Amino acid sequence: MKKILVIGASGFVGKRVAKALLAEGYQLRCLARKPEKVEDLRALGCETVQGDISDAASLNYALATVDAVYISIQTLVSQHSSTEGKGFMDIEMDGLRNIIEACKIRKVTRLIYITFLGVAPDAKSAWIRGRWQAEQLLLNSGLDVTVIRPGMIVGSGGQGFNMLIKNAGSRVAIVMGSGKKRYRSIAIDDLVFYLTSILENEHAYGQCYDVGNNDILNMNDMINSVASVIGKPHPFKIHIPIGLLTIAAPLIERMSKAPKGAIKGMLDSTASEMIGDPLPIRKLAEHMLLSFKQAAERAVNNVS
Repeated sequence: MKKILVIGASGFVGKRVAKALLAEGYQLRCLARKPEKVEDLRALGCETVQGDISDAASLNYALATVDAVYISIQTLVSQHSSTEGKGFMDIEMDGLRNIIEACKIRKVTRLIYITFLGVAPDAKSAWIRGRWQAEQLLLNSGLDVTVIRPGMIVGSGGQGFNMLIKNAGSRVAIVMGSGKKRYRSIAIDDLVFYLTSILENEHAYGQCYDVGNNDILNMNDMINSVASVIGKPHPFKIHIPIGLLTIAAPLIERMSKAPKGAIKGMLDSTASEMIGDPLPIRKLAEHMLLSFKQAAERAVNNVS
C-alpha cells in the first residue's frame, strides 16, 4: 500500500483529492499549517504533519517514507510569518525549491502539481507568469513530475463557484471586467478523477495537461446558466473596470494581509482567457466529463 503526501489538503481541491486517495486504499499524510482544518481527514485515517512549504524541516519530516506527493496550493492568501514582505510568487517558488530538496533527500520521485489553464511565460499577470516559472522549475527538477491545469472548477465549496452562486442568486451581479473573458470549466469530481488516475501512469511523467469539458463560456454566460439552475432570473450585471480595482490593490493587500502583489496578480489574470487543449489527457485517461450546466446542478444539489 503506497503512502501519499498531499500538500494543501485543507483546500477545496486538495481535500477532495485526499478523500479520493483514501477511498482507493492509499495511505495518506497531509501537511497543514492548521491541522484543525483537516480533522475530517484524520477521522478517515489520514496522518497529519503541521507545517508549510516555507518550513523546510516540516517538509523533510512529512516526506519521510512517502512514495508520491501532490501539491495543491496557492500563495495569494496570507502565509507563514517568516514570509512577511515577500512577493506571493517568491513565496511559492521558494516553497517549491524546499519541496524539491526534501524530495531528493527522502528519495521521493513522483510529484503532481496543480496550476490552472492559461499558464504562459508572456502573460500580463505576474501570477500566470509565475505559475509558468513554477511549472518549469518542477519539470526540470529531475523528478517524475506531472502538471495538471484545470479550468474554472465547478463544485460546492469552491471559492470561484461560490461567487458564481452569489451573483446568480442576486438581482444585480457584480462582475470584474467586461465579463467576456472565456473559460473552459471542469467539475470538481472530474478533476479529481484525472488527478488520481495519472498517479501511477508513467506516460504522464514530465507532462503538462490541460483539463476541462467541451464548454467554453464567458462569465456573463456562466452567471446566467447558474441562475437558470437555481431557478432565478438572469441578473442585471454591473461590470467593474479592472483598472479601478488595480489602483486599490495595494490597499486591499494591506487590509487582507495578502502577500505583496497578490491582488494585482489576480486582477491582471482576468485579462487572460482559460481555454487550453484538453484532448491529450483524454487519450491517456478516458472519462465521461460533465458539462458546465451538469456540474453546476451537481454542485447546487451538493452531490458528490
